[in-house]
Amino acid sequence: MISTSDLSVGGVSAGSTPGLVHVFYDRRSLQRYCDQRVCVDEFHLRLTLVDYLDHESFVSLLKKWIPLLTNMGLKKFCLSLHSELYSTRLRLPSVVFGAESLQDLHLENFVLDQKTIERIVLLKNLRSLRLRQDWIEDEIFQKIIGSCPLIETLDIERCARLRTITVSDLHHLKYFSSSEMYDSIGELCPIEIHPPSLETIRIRFGNLRLHEGADFRNLNELYLLGAKLSWVHMSSCKFPSLKRLRIDTCDELKETELFIDAPNILDFEYEGNFVPSITFATTLNKWSSDINVTYLHPNGAPSLWFLKLNEQLTSLIQSEISLTIDLIHMNDIEEVIRENINL
Repeated sequence: MISTSDLSVGGVSAGSTPGLVHVFYDRRSLQRYCDQRVCVDEFHLRLTLVDYLDHESFVSLLKKWIPLLTNMGLKKFCLSLHSELYSTRLRLPSVVFGAESLQDLHLENFVLDQKTIERIVLLKNLRSLRLRQDWIEDEIFQKIIGSCPLIETLDIERCARLRTITVSDLHHLKYFSSSEMYDSIGELCPIEIHPPSLETIRIRFGNLRLHEGADFRNLNELYLLGAKLSWVHMSSCKFPSLKRLRIDTCDELKETELFIDAPNILDFEYEGNFVPSITFATTLNKWSSDINVTYLHPNGAPSLWFLKLNEQLTSLIQSEISLTIDLIHMNDIEEVIRENINL
């Protein structure tokens, strides 16, 4: 067994030739390890591109490396592309999705298109897929997902061209995370998920489509930041195992009365610039709620704001409450004055 560091490739510092010499040297090392039948469980490869470097040379090298790694029993492969002087992506070679031994795959800054999946196989061993800043369209994404039926972890962040995330057919999915996903016109990317198997959902700036009355029977943690969803449908959903809930800067919640059916809740956090209206079903355990709310008013004018805050705190009275008020008001010369009140 050899460690990841023995096989890692450093960034190219100057000129294409020194970089390629270094890469070819490491390829000979890989071949030697392969000939010795050394097992490699995990391999991290970071490619750093500079001006005038032939990108296709790196793609060619990947086509030669990945079969070697597969023959060495590779289970986890993290492949990332970075550029020192400009933003660029390379087409991911098709050999990646032909590696049947993979259990964990992490791709960053690549183009995943029809050529990428032309040799795709049933990846029955793949349990975790992470996509970061990749270029991928809906049809390609669905083809990949359809070839990885046993995925348990799916993490998607800032991927371009993806208009909709549909993972309703992943019946073994336990952890789902989506971050800063927008469609081609700048709208939050719609997300369709399969509730029963999920244990953790983390949405940062995404449009989570919840079905009325959905049963999230195994969900332990739900994190929503800048998320869009049908709060009315969420009020009808069941969360019998939910332990931790965080709602942060979800503006569409402002005009909604939200009911959470989570009898086993332990920790609830809310942060926003308005007082929400959130109530919980009768709980079975001791639990805590942390409310961090911003109050903006001109010249200290009277408001019904604190009455609404009192109503919200009263609805949480069965929990141990921590309250933070970020008080912002304008003085006579229109300067912003901030005060922080912890109760």
